[in-house]
Amino acid sequence: MANVILKLMTIFSTDVGLTEINYQNVNILGDIINQFMKEYGKKLRKSFVDPSGNLESHVVILVNGRNYLFLDGLNTKLKDGDQIVISAPLIGG
Repeated sequence: MANVILKLMTIFSTDVGLTEINYQNVNILGDIINQFMKEYGKKLRKSFVDPSGNLESHVVILVNGRNYLFLDGLNTKLKDGDQIVISAPLIGG
């Protein structure tokens, strides 16, 4: 079981009213995302949540700076001190 920090960037911190949340006794990334959505999902803009109440696939989720899609997805194992970041896609030029 790990103790980790979830950092909320851009619109997510605005919608939720927090910049970070500490989670304790979690095993995998999916544990954090599920708990986050139960607690704060209704505060998020509809463009980031699908009809089932899950985060949309275009939401950026990083584990220690690496996109979770290139790890083990929501099954990515976590260890103490890991930092998770949730952000809207950043674009520009």
